Amino acid sequence: MEALLSVVLGAALAAAPSAAPVDGTIAVVAETDTMDARQYDERTRFSRTHPNELWRLYGSDAAARGEWEDAIRHFRQAARYGDKYSQHRISLMYWHGVGVERDPAMAYAWADLAAERMYPSFLVLREKMWEQLDQPTRDRALREGHALYDEYGDEVAKPRLVRVMAQGKRQITGSHLGYVGNLEVTAPRGNGEGFGAGHDTIDMTPMYASWRWDAHQYWAVEDAIWTHGNVEVGPVSNGK
Repeated sequence: MEALLSVVLGAALAAAPSAAPVDGTIAVVAETDTMDARQYDERTRFSRTHPNELWRLYGSDAAARGEWEDAIRHFRQAARYGDKYSQHRISLMYWHGVGVERDPAMAYAWADLAAERMYPSFLVLREKMWEQLDQPTRDRALREGHALYDEYGDEVAKPRLVRVMAQGKRQITGSHLGYVGNLEVTAPRGNGEGFGAGHDTIDMTPMYASWRWDAHQYWAVEDAIWTHGNVEVGPVSNGK
């Protein structure tokens, strides 16, 4: 089950970035952004049929390389498919002015969106941000939030993901959607050693687990992780 859960969240759960009162770049970095070539390749293969996971992965990879404008662009793409973790990352980037101009109102609007499913850790962060805003900024945050929900809220984002999942399901054989034994692929070893470096075998069986193709089960797994998982969020500074 651990391998399956890592597919859903790309190992983000263990090290969700906090909004601690430190340098902005440090505050938005997550330890799990850093992956070796093999991990990146494996997660890319797992996520190719789920754009929320794939764009989140691209965003994390860009963040690890310090390419913050690319990171927020990728997280925005993941956010369009209801990825709450990516929406959370965007809120922190706006709060600390990393990859974008600092904008506390937009930071709160994204934090509110990330907390849409009432995940405790994201609710805590949202409320910590709210406490730091003056009334004019709060008013603008609420206005900005309406537009974000129109584009990224679950009411529109979840159907987007359902449509893409359905397309991906049609592209694979029905026998894969259930128990298929061990489904393995062989890929070049991602260690940067060039030709002759050998190959790694990746178990792709979890990719075809039936719950990953049932939207209700898929979100139920995410809800369970974010509701009951141990995600730390630090104190929010005013970013100045």
